[in-house]
Amino acid sequence: MSTVQLHEARERRRRRAACAERLLARAPEAAPSLDWDALDHAPPWLGVPEPMLTAFQRRVGAVLCAPALRLWIDGPRLAAARAALGDPFLHALLAAPDFPDLHAATAAPPRLDAAERIGALLQAAGGGVLLASLPDGPLRSAAGAAMAPAVPLLMGAELAQALVARTMKLIAQSEMERAA
Repeated sequence: MSTVQLHEARERRRRRAACAERLLARAPEAAPSLDWDALDHAPPWLGVPEPMLTAFQRRVGAVLCAPALRLWIDGPRLAAARAALGDPFLHALLAAPDFPDLHAATAAPPRLDAAERIGALLQAAGGGVLLASLPDGPLRSAAGAAMAPAVPLLMGAELAQALVARTMKLIAQSEMERAA
């Protein structure tokens, strides 16, 4: 086995163990329905530490709600979004073009009226997108139990996966801008 293959196998085991740990801790009743193969196919976000998952959920939710966020002019909601998302990500999101045909392909995003609830609403919306990105089956059920109260949004898995990919691109872009 080459060094690269060894590293890849070690990383796959680490990610699988992190996913299993989260699901056992947060959804013990759903975990027995999973096997190692299901955990091997779990998305990377399912195995990240809790603070990183929370931030990622909020950012995915913000990508879903970007058209509404771009219309805000009031300071309290913008400050709440900046606190929930980080200034570099919010800047990158507001500068990016809208996602094509987003609202024709999904249920309406949550209303983001109250500044004090922005973080929680973005997290719930993002959790719904993340769950919708998973194929229907035991992994989605276990992830749904682990990420409660988030529920899969009514959108196709392909659209949800595209929103997740767009979020990852904006995260990378905002980190590059922050480093510059």
